[in-house]
Formats: sequence, structure tokens, C-alpha cells
Amino acid sequence: MNPPRFAVGKERAKAHMRNIMKSVVIGCLLAGGAAPSKAQNTVIKVVQDLRFKLTGYYQMSATENSTSFFRHAGKVSVTNKDIINLIERQVSIIFSSNAKLLLISGTPVDLTPQVVIRDRFEGDWFDTDVTEYFSAEVLASIEDTKINKNPLKASGSSYDVVAFEMKLPQVQFRIQGYGKVQVRTAKYEGDPAALVHTGKVDASGSGDYQVNILTGVVPVSLVGTVQISNSQVKAMVE
Repeated sequence: MNPPRFAVGKERAKAHMRNIMKSVVIGCLLAGGAAPSKAQNTVIKVVQDLRFKLTGYYQMSATENSTSFFRHAGKVSVTNKDIINLIERQVSIIFSSNAKLLLISGTPVDLTPQVVIRDRFEGDWFDTDVTEYFSAEVLASIEDTKINKNPLKASGSSYDVVAFEMKLPQVQFRIQGYGKVQVRTAKYEGDPAALVHTGKVDASGSGDYQVNILTGVVPVSLVGTVQISNSQVKAMVE
């Protein structure tokens, strides 16, 4: 008995998608400075988790005693939760405690990936593009990798420099970081689909940040880490 036509069509479509994915990943692995890839209107995206752990130092009011003046540095933490809370006012959305920051990159190379807040509402996940307010940029990426031809697989490390910038009406800051990160291939439906970089970046920078309601927005110097992890590959048709 012959299979139904729709089943045959579905299998052909999956096979066609795999061929597209293989073509894309070869370009991704070997074309280090190429433009973002499009194959027959299918766009491959890499979705990664972002986690910020920063400390901001700011100048507090001076004090004195009978013999000396003292200048004091205050300290404030800047995490994902703080960044999301600041962006809430701009997008008019109150995010839940489960909201997280994502980095969404095109392939094979995306020097200015999207920054997205993913949250859940009534059981459904939704994404809010916040790149306008909190942007990312890859400034340098120098790979030291090995690429097996068959099966197609990459492994090694990369020396990456990345920057993140917040631009809000009152709060603005920019951090830049360097890290030796892991390089590997990520799969889509069992087939290699993209080259991904994951790891921790040591970052520092400066800007104007709202320390608290009483202190308000003050100049800060920032230092800490940015963790990029949990790579997933998504195929979307434009």
C-alpha cells in the first residue's frame, strides 16, 4: 500500500530542509567573514541565554573628621533582573520573575545580534525584541578550531571581544568584554546547522545608572561577567 501523498510530501520537505541545513553549515564553518546566510528563503538562527553579573561603583558623599576628608565609593549590583526591570518602562510590559534575556544571532556570522526578553503569559512563551534599548555587538572573534569534514563537526576555542550597550532616556551604560570561549557545532533535527560560541566573558565599562530612588542616576564604573550559554538552532522561513 502506498503512503498518503501528504506523508510523502512531508518527508520530501524534511529531506529538502536537511540539504539546505548542510549547505548553510558548510558556509558557516568555513566562511569566517561572510554575510548572513540565506538559502531558498530559509534563515538559520542561533538562540542563546544571556546572564549578566555586574557590580557598579559610584561616588558617595564625602565625610570628614578633625584631621581628614574621606571620599567613599558605593556599590550596586546589576543583573538580568535589573536590566529587565529598566526596560519594562520602555516597552510597557510588566515581565514576570521567569523572564530571561536571549541573544539571537543569524548565521554564518552576525556581528550585531538581537537581544530579546522571553517571558510566559497564560502558559505561552512570547519574545520581545529590546535591541533598540539594549544592544549587542561582536567586535572581534579569532577562532582556533578543528573542523572534521565527515561527519561535519567543529571543536576548539575562540578569543572573542563583545560589547553591550543600554540606551534609555535616563540610564545609559556600555560594557565591553573579552573571553576565551568554546566553539562547537549545534544541530537542527539531528544535522549540524551552525557554529556556536559559548562561555564566560570578563567585562567592564561605564555609564549613568540609577542606584536607588534616593541617590538617583549617577556615574558608575562597571565590572563583572557575561555568560553566554544553552545554544539552540531555529530555522525560520522569510
